[in-house]
This record gives sequence, C-alpha cells and structure tokens, in this order.
Amino acid sequence: MENGNQLNPGYAYLSGNCPEGGNFIPKGMISLQLPDDISKYYLFHMAPEHGMPGDFDVFVGKFYYTIVDMNENNGMGKVIEKNHVIVNDTMFADLHAVKHSNGQDWWVVFSKAHRNTFFKILFTTNGVDTVLTQEVGIDPDRASSGGGQSCFSPDGTKYARMNKKDQVTLFDFDRATGELSNFQQIIADTQAFWTSLSFSPNSRFLYVSTTWKLWQFDMLAPDIQASKVLIDEYDGFTYLDQPMIFYLMQLAPDCKIYMIGSNGTKFLHVIEHPDEPGLACDFRQHGLELPAINNTSIPNFPNYRLGTGYPVCDSNIVYVSGSGFLQKPLGEVKVYPNPASGQVTVSLPAPLPVAATWSLHDALGRELSRAVLSAGQQEVAVGLAGVPPGLYFWSMGNTEGGSWSGKLIILQ
Repeated sequence: MENGNQLNPGYAYLSGNCPEGGNFIPKGMISLQLPDDISKYYLFHMAPEHGMPGDFDVFVGKFYYTIVDMNENNGMGKVIEKNHVIVNDTMFADLHAVKHSNGQDWWVVFSKAHRNTFFKILFTTNGVDTVLTQEVGIDPDRASSGGGQSCFSPDGTKYARMNKKDQVTLFDFDRATGELSNFQQIIADTQAFWTSLSFSPNSRFLYVSTTWKLWQFDMLAPDIQASKVLIDEYDGFTYLDQPMIFYLMQLAPDCKIYMIGSNGTKFLHVIEHPDEPGLACDFRQHGLELPAINNTSIPNFPNYRLGTGYPVCDSNIVYVSGSGFLQKPLGEVKVYPNPASGQVTVSLPAPLPVAATWSLHDALGRELSRAVLSAGQQEVAVGLAGVPPGLYFWSMGNTEGGSWSGKLIILQ
C-alpha cells in the first residue's frame, strides 16, 4: 500500500529483522474502521523491544496507531498518518477490542507488563478519544508471562487472558464504562508453553489451548474451574518434520474456531461445533489443508457484528480456496456511480460473448446482490435496496474463466 512501509519502529525495525518495518508479535495488531467514516481505518499496532535477560526477553515498548484512507490511490488505499504513539510503557502483546455499548465506538484493551494494570483505549468518531487505566486482578508473573492471548466473548460481557504462568484470568466487562470486574483465575495446564484461548459463538464456552492439550470451560457453570473438560491431546502430527502442536485460535465467520500450530504448516486445527459441550464440539486436528504454508499467524479479529443486529457468525458460510484467471485491466468493467445509493450500473466496453454473473459481497463474504448478464448484453442496472451503508466488494465472472473485481462504497 502506498506509504505503507516503515511501520512499527522499534527493536524489530532497528535490528534489521524487519527492515521495511513490520510486526512479529502474533496478536499485536488490530484494524478498526473509524466510526461514521467508511473510508478511514485505524491500524493499532505494537512494537517489540528487548528486555532484561532472566526477567523478560521481549516486551512491547510502544503502542501506536496508523491511519489508512481507502479513498486514496484510486480506491487501493494509502497510509496518510503513521506511527502515532498512544502509550509509551512496558506492555504485553495481548491486544483485543470490543464494541462499545452504543454500537458505534470501540474499546481497545491490553495489559501492562508485570502489573495488574490494564490499558483501555476509547476509539470514537474523534479517533483515539480517551486512554484509561485500571488496576484489577493479580500482578502477572515476571517470568515470561507475555506470550499468551486475550479475547472478548462475542457478546462483549467477558474478557479473558491466558499465558503459561498466570493461566486464565477472567473478568466481566462493562461495554458502557469499560470497567473490568469479578476477577477469577482458572487453571488449565501449568506445564504449557504456547497458550491461547477463544470463546464459542454463543459466548458460553471458553476454549484454552496449552501446547499439547485443548480444554473447554463452561461460563455458565456455578464453578467454572470444575467445568474443565479435556477435549483432545496432540496426536503427534508433523509437517516438514515440525510438530503441529496447539497455538493461537480465532473464531471465524463460519462459526468454527481455527487454530494454528507453533510452526509453519499447511494445516489448521478446527473446532467444528464450538457451541456444543465437551467432545460434541468435534475438534479435528490438522483438519483443514491450506493452499500455502501459514507461518505461525492468524488474524486478530474482534466481533465486528456486535450491536449491528447480525449474528456473530453464519454456519452456512463455506470455506473455499483456489485460483483462477484474472482478466486485466480491472477497468474493463465499470461499476458506477461509486459511491452509490439505490442502484449501480455495471457496464462493459463491448457485448459479452458468453453469459456472466455480477455479485456484491460484504467483508465477510456474504452475497448481498446479484445480476446475470446474458451473452450479447453490455450493461445492466443492479438494485441496492436493503444494503446498508458501507464498503463492499463486487466480483464478476464468466464460464470461460474470465474474472473481474472491485470495491463499491454505498451511501445512505
């Protein structure tokens, strides 16, 4: 992306590990659309630093934001501001976010290193509006307690953090005030090294991975600790002679939870039915083969749908992968006006030799509108009734392998 280099200055950048700027913190970034502005996105990101041997080797020294304007560079986007420091302190890389109770603003939450202090960033139409701190829970263990993961429940009522020393620290969360309360410590497996967690779509079950084991906890149980169920243990599977043990998890739009291994691999572990109790959740080790090697990374997505009226996920979504011929240039198919309201016109420079289908999708891949152009047709009007304002993606393909795609902004 234009002006997208040299992000995230810090140890990784200055040491030459990421000479163009970057981030090797697994869950150290999150992207949020600026409320009430469909063209601007804020990237919140963390810079790793060196620590003291025997205390903590790597920690987060700065928490930044960077702004992307998708109206720039012919709709391909441009970084218009970057590397603004929000917090300059010693922090852990357990970044996550949740919608404010007003359904528009966001809370971005992470913790201070070795103190029971949480930073809570209120992100509004003004951008970074307020930086709050709260002391709650226990002081984290000083011996490498920063290598875990944090997560909000999809309904926004729970916040959990997991690392190998402190195990699960669980809180209630008030989306109106940003307050954490009702602290509980839950023990999963003290022998773990790589750890992570994820809530089920219905927010009832918390899944915790501890390197070689996967556990489930019931948030509705009178005694959450006593509800612990062992779902599975690592089966010994390797890829390129590297063990695919359990690591970071992410709830996906298809209502499944995907988990990466701690080494580069072409497979993901999958919890097929995470809303089900115990072994009925149907955990499948290395259950999804990817088209390329994943190098120990997974998106850090909050529940963007919270407060929108849409369900947190849709089990009808089907994962697909593949490749096809991309017919260039993209300008051969015109979709106008853009931004649009009410309807758009899809126009080609010449009549189609074979039939083609044009469709509009949201960021989660759901089809919102479709039009079929017959052989010999050159133009078609497509209605947008019922499609809410926002940024969408259109695609068009024909039976001969031709494909086109682009973006469309829909106004009120």
